[in-house]
Amino acid sequence: GPPLLLIHGFGANVGHFRHQYPALTKAGYRVFAIDLLGFGASDKPGHVEYSIELFTELLSDFTLAMDADLPSSSSSSPSMTKKKWVIAGNSIGGLCSLTVAANLRDLVRGVILFNCSAGMTAFRHEDIPPLIRPMIFFFRQVMLGPKIGSYFFSNFRTRQNVESILKLQGVYRDASKVDDELLEVLLEPGNDAGAETVFLKVMGGPAGPTPESILPHLECPVLALWGGADPWTPPDRGMHPATEYHNHVNPEKSAFDLVILPDVGHCPHDEAPDDVNRLMLQWLQSLPPPTPT
Repeated sequence: GPPLLLIHGFGANVGHFRHQYPALTKAGYRVFAIDLLGFGASDKPGHVEYSIELFTELLSDFTLAMDADLPSSSSSSPSMTKKKWVIAGNSIGGLCSLTVAANLRDLVRGVILFNCSAGMTAFRHEDIPPLIRPMIFFFRQVMLGPKIGSYFFSNFRTRQNVESILKLQGVYRDASKVDDELLEVLLEPGNDAGAETVFLKVMGGPAGPTPESILPHLECPVLALWGGADPWTPPDRGMHPATEYHNHVNPEKSAFDLVILPDVGHCPHDEAPDDVNRLMLQWLQSLPPPTPT
């Protein structure tokens, strides 16, 4: 079937799309998912400088490698079909979906965002008020530094803390969706060697490009399925609201559709999977078919 790549967000992995695999494959899609370098079951090298640019390069290479092995429904040769991939992602995975689509314009026919983040981290220098910048500098240099960073990570990754963030801080508005399976998905990779170093490097790393800087370069439509009650990336507030994304696309080459899901948090694909899967499949069916060269 048509290929579709799912990209997880910060601290997550391929298990976070547990509700999408059955729905997408049943609908006839060939579904790929990948643990980003440093996350899930992937390697966690400590010498790497993690960035959106690095993830984009790795994801682009992965997509090209998988594409070379795909059978083509339009031609006897896989390389004879263009615009066949759909890239979808949550949080920083959403941002990576945009950068990969801009990088592989000839291959990607659509992008789906689940509460796209504005950067790899929440700390973009130009977005922070001047009075707050010293606090952010202290957090990066001290709290994420070699002396205190280990203590910070060990406390951050406890089951109690992760469950509290998901439930009490509103990341999941429906607390019943924070089940044991989800907690195991998120917690288990933290036991791997190198997980602490990756966590601290990503938290203190560069924010990378903004969604607004990528959207003008896309040559495919974008669907954003957004949890309206997200405390981290609200759709209509902050420095990079999703309600303004449509102003940045090139209307001759792309289109942007935003659907806000009320009372849903930062991970709509996992918190409201029935609604997300239904809307996603409707949109996928409306896309032009892969383009034969």
